[in-house]
Amino acid sequence: MPTDHDYMLRTVKLAKAAGEAGNLPIGALIVLDGEIISEGQNRLWMPVTNPGRHAEIDALSNVNDPALWARSKKMILYTTLEPCLMCLSTILLHKIGRVVYGAKDPRGGALCTVGHMPYAFERFYKETEITGPALAEECDDLFKQMVDILEARIAKKK
Repeated sequence: MPTDHDYMLRTVKLAKAAGEAGNLPIGALIVLDGEIISEGQNRLWMPVTNPGRHAEIDALSNVNDPALWARSKKMILYTTLEPCLMCLSTILLHKIGRVVYGAKDPRGGALCTVGHMPYAFERFYKETEITGPALAEECDDLFKQMVDILEARIAKKK
């Protein structure tokens, strides 16, 4: 049976593929009953610009069987980066049971909002197990790459 480590290694591969495609190097996947049921990558810029295509949102959108949502509390979402506010909110609203993230994100991670969210989100948060950082060395490197990419894009626009 695969472990958290095995699934995190897969998210790293997804993140690297996202980076190679011209997006930010962030990957995510969803597991149910030990099986990967969905994968996602950051797709902000390629193939078309879409500001909502974060890796976690991509993975959630790729759950193809609507009947699986009845078991969302048994799902585990693995991601290479601490979820941002949009992704954390979406994860909580979908009632994902467990989240494992790879690198902390002091620039945009949303875990700092815990205790300051609207009631519904706080209630859902209490029902969600969040673990991380996991596979920190590989994921911290991906985070640094992401920061470099974003800073280069900002500098280019000046």
